[in-house]
Amino acid sequence: MTNPMVRRISPRLVFLGALVCLSAAGAAQAQDSIFENKKIVPFVPSPQEVVEKMIELGGVKAGDLVYDLGSGDGRIVITAAKTGAQAIGFEIDGDLIKESRANIQKAGVQARAETRDQDLLTVNFSAATVVTMYLLPDVNLMLRPKLLAQLKPGARVVSHAFDMGDWPPDKQEQVLGRNIYLWTIPAK
Repeated sequence: MTNPMVRRISPRLVFLGALVCLSAAGAAQAQDSIFENKKIVPFVPSPQEVVEKMIELGGVKAGDLVYDLGSGDGRIVITAAKTGAQAIGFEIDGDLIKESRANIQKAGVQARAETRDQDLLTVNFSAATVVTMYLLPDVNLMLRPKLLAQLKPGARVVSHAFDMGDWPPDKQEQVLGRNIYLWTIPAK
């Protein structure tokens, strides 16, 4: 005789529960895969008009050392190098690194521009005079303490689309409906 206090679980409910568990495991595995690959930001290219405004807003000129975080196809690095600055892009996607290096060669700025295969979270910013980025809000906030600690007073940080939380920008402009922010590292 069956105990009336024990309910029978329908096979459909068991199946749905198993699907939910598999979906959650798949999502966790995909997230782990992203972090194992260190790719925390997808590549979404900035339009050239936005790139030019970023370089202008950052006051990039000869004598500057520009670090572009998550440099993708190299367009910011190339544009910065064309001003006479030295420019280094940091990227971890092998295909984008190849594309960036080819674009640097094609633009003829290889003497002033390069792309490094390096996770942007491991970059030491102390040599840079300008840091450019088009990342995500949480990544900007993750980098903010390191930028403030390592960059010298007067260094500039330029971000496409995303701010730095409660650190107000010194300047904000729009190009093609997109926000561009500028911060200047204060005196210590």
